[in-house]
Amino acid sequence: MNKNILTALIAIFVIFVGFQFAEPAAAVKVVDHGTKYVWNGKEWGWMKITWKAYQYNNNYLKIYKKSYLKDPNNKKHYISVYEKWVLTKTTKNSVKITDWLYGSDIDPEKSVVYDKTKLTAAQYYWRIFKYTYMGI
Repeated sequence: MNKNILTALIAIFVIFVGFQFAEPAAAVKVVDHGTKYVWNGKEWGWMKITWKAYQYNNNYLKIYKKSYLKDPNNKKHYISVYEKWVLTKTTKNSVKITDWLYGSDIDPEKSVVYDKTKLTAAQYYWRIFKYTYMGI
């Protein structure tokens, strides 16, 4: 057998075996998203809130929320506050909540809170976080 063909077959075999042992990439999926309008007082009127939650696994989620105010001059919405949260299950009894807050009239802020719970991060999002922290 030709030396070049044998070398090519061995290389293909090694690559094939490597793919068999490789870990599959984490499948990120959108688990929640939506839009909600809330009354923000007579001065600001209706505020539009949009959010999207990405789940990497049961113990790690990223949530993005945008709050829009309506410009009284041209009646279009603009982003007034942008928030990003990361929920991480740190121990069997706690969830870490990291919050980044950005706004047009505020300096970026970061806060970290730990909540005692036996729930996974995904369960915590659906049962507590969405209603308590996001107000949706």
